[in-house]
Amino acid sequence: LKHGAGFAVSVVGIMLSEQTLLNAGVLIVAAKAGGGDLTTGLVGFVFNVMLIVRAPLQLFQAVQTSILPHLAGLEARESGTEFRRAIRITILVIAGFGLAVALGLLAVGPPVMTAFLGNKGFHYARFGLALVGLGMGLHLIAGTLNQAALARGQAPWAAVAWLISAALFVIFMVVSIIPAEVTRVEVGYFGATAVLSVLLALVYRRGTAARPAST
Repeated sequence: LKHGAGFAVSVVGIMLSEQTLLNAGVLIVAAKAGGGDLTTGLVGFVFNVMLIVRAPLQLFQAVQTSILPHLAGLEARESGTEFRRAIRITILVIAGFGLAVALGLLAVGPPVMTAFLGNKGFHYARFGLALVGLGMGLHLIAGTLNQAALARGQAPWAAVAWLISAALFVIFMVVSIIPAEVTRVEVGYFGATAVLSVLLALVYRRGTAARPAST
C-alpha cells in the first residue's frame, strides 16, 4: 500500500463521506423538524429505514480488514488476473445479496419492519424499502471497488468519488425536490450510491487499463 499524507487525507475524506451517506438523511430531516429526539416521530422512522443499510455495512467493515491486505498482496505480485477475479467474484456475490434483500423488502418489508422496529406512526412503503435495499447493495459494491482503489494506490481518486456522491446526496436532501421526506431519503440514498458505484467503477477501469499486461 502507498501510504503518506495524501493517502491519510484521502481515507479521512472517504470515511466522512460514508458517514454522510449513512447519517445525513436522518440529520437533515431532524434539522427540518426542529431537532429533538432522533428515535421518535418522523426522524425515528427515517432512522429505522436506514437501519436496513447499517447491519450489512458493519459486517462488510468487519471483513474488509482482510480484503485490503489480500488485494494489496495480489497487486504487489502483479497478479492482475487474480486481482480482477477477486473483485469480480466479490461484486457478483454482493449484487446477488443486494437483489435478494431488495426483493425480500418488496415482498414483506413493511410488515417485517413494523414488527421488529415499529413504525413511529408512519407507513413503510415497500418500493421505498426496496430502493434502500438496492442502495445498500450498491454501497457494498462501492466498498469493494474502494478497496481495489486503495490497494492500487488510487486513494485520491476514490476520495473524489466519495465526496462527489456525498455532496450530491446532501444537496438533494436540502433542495427538497421530492416533497415527502422519507421518499426523498430513500431515493437520494439510492441515487447517491449509484453515482458512487459508477464513479468508483471508472476509477477501477482506469487502474486496470494502466496495467494491461498484468497477468
